[in-house]
Amino acid sequence: MNLIPSFPALLGLSTSYFGGIGSFHKRKSGRKRRIRFYMDGCFDLVHYGHANALRQAKALGDELVVGVVNDEVIVEHKGPPVLNMEERI
Repeated sequence: MNLIPSFPALLGLSTSYFGGIGSFHKRKSGRKRRIRFYMDGCFDLVHYGHANALRQAKALGDELVVGVVNDEVIVEHKGPPVLNMEERI
């Protein structure tokens, strides 16, 4: 699994520049491999920036897997979250 193409989405860059990345991932049989991207975040009070990053990440592959950071990690790095993990999910 190659995660390098997901970095533009995580950085909030436009997908138009990176749109051709998926064409480089072909199997030896000539069939195109499905590309899966992973993106995580705390998503505490989801806003337009979150939605835009998710949209761009999805546009770069065939499947988007989204992880939600747990409360303990958020408290350690940012302070207490507004919503608990169940509400963020």
